[in-house]
Amino acid sequence: MPLRRTSLETTTASGLPEFGRLDRATLQTQAYQQLRKAVMGGVFRPGTVITIRAAADALGTSPMPVRAALQRLEAEGALVARGSKRTLEIPNLSIEEYHELRDIRIVLEGLAAERAVANIEAAELQEVERNCRAMQEAADAGDREGYVRANWTFHLSIYRASHMESLVAMIEGLWLRVGPYVQLMMPDRKSMVASMPDHWHMVEALKQRDGRAASQAIADDISHSAVNLMKVLKHR
Repeated sequence: MPLRRTSLETTTASGLPEFGRLDRATLQTQAYQQLRKAVMGGVFRPGTVITIRAAADALGTSPMPVRAALQRLEAEGALVARGSKRTLEIPNLSIEEYHELRDIRIVLEGLAAERAVANIEAAELQEVERNCRAMQEAADAGDREGYVRANWTFHLSIYRASHMESLVAMIEGLWLRVGPYVQLMMPDRKSMVASMPDHWHMVEALKQRDGRAASQAIADDISHSAVNLMKVLKHR
């Protein structure tokens, strides 16, 4: 039975987004995938509390598969325990931890962009450009939630175009940690609009088959976003 499209704009009584309902055959896997995608995509902010019951309600399933899914995310570092074993939260990063993740991202995501230049197919390039356009539209409209969703989709479409599954998996692991911070990196319309030239440079580098330029555009985007985030973290 096909899944209903996830709505990240509708929230349940628990405050979590209303996810697509799950097929009973693979409840645990689907719960894990939907929650994982939401973390990487910036749906949750740092410090967000996620209980088994609230997540089960949002996913429309029983607590058992959700408990297993949350345990997997905890093992990956996307969640940390908060007192009770039934309560988890999106972890807060220190400035030092974020600097470390930033430096690793520049290397790994830059490599993925460089390999994408060599391996991207015509349909994939069209998808990347379409995703960048969605980001631009959200930025121009001051739609932060739309921008955050489109941002992860855009980056992921580039990294998958590298056709290096192991590398993409490593990058996804990093985004489980930094995804919740994207909303803090882009606090207003001005910052979102200002971020777009770096993203369009990525698109142009892919079109020109310029690996060095693609890698540099990724580094610029990560570095510029980090400057915005540091201003927030220093005042928290």
